[in-house]
Amino acid sequence: MKHFFQLTVALAILTGTTFVLSAFMTSKKTANAESYSIQMISKTTDEASNEQWTWILSNPNPGSGDDGTLQDVSHLSIPLTAEAESALVSAEYSYDGITWTSIALSMDRDPTIKQCTSADVLKFDVGTTGSEPLYFRITFNDEFETSGWAKCYIKTGGGRNGCNWYYFTGVANRKLD
Repeated sequence: MKHFFQLTVALAILTGTTFVLSAFMTSKKTANAESYSIQMISKTTDEASNEQWTWILSNPNPGSGDDGTLQDVSHLSIPLTAEAESALVSAEYSYDGITWTSIALSMDRDPTIKQCTSADVLKFDVGTTGSEPLYFRITFNDEFETSGWAKCYIKTGGGRNGCNWYYFTGVANRKLD
C-alpha cells in the first residue's frame, strides 16, 4: 500500500509540474492549411546602405472561413521597436513583386485589431484575394538582426475570424553590432 501511495504522489507531482510549465510554453504558428503563409524572400542592402526586407503573404486555402478554409486578408499590421521605427525609410506593397506602392510611414493604433493589441503598428492597408499573394517590404537606414519570432497582426476579410497574430521571420528587437 505504501508503494502505491508513493507512486500516486509522484504521479500527481509530475502531472502538476507539467501542467504549470506548459502555461509558460509558447508555440509558433507555422504555415499549414489552417493558417496564412508569411515568408521572408529577401533581406538586402541597397546602394545607399539601406536595409530592405521583403516578404510574401499568401492564403494557402482560400474560402469562406468554414471547413478549414481561410478568408481573404483585409490588412496586415506590424509592430516595430522604437529603434526600428526611427530607422524606417519606406514601406511598400505589391501584388506582383515588381510594381511597388508606398504606404504612409505612421505608427498608430489600429482600431480594427484592438482586441489583439493596443500597440502602435505599421499598417499595410491592403490584403489578399483568393490565392493571389501580397508582397510587402520595409526599408531601414540601419541593420537589424533577423528573428523567427517577429509578430504581425492579420485582419481577415468580413471580420469573421477577427484579428489574428502570427509569428514570422522578420525584424528582431535589436540592431546588428
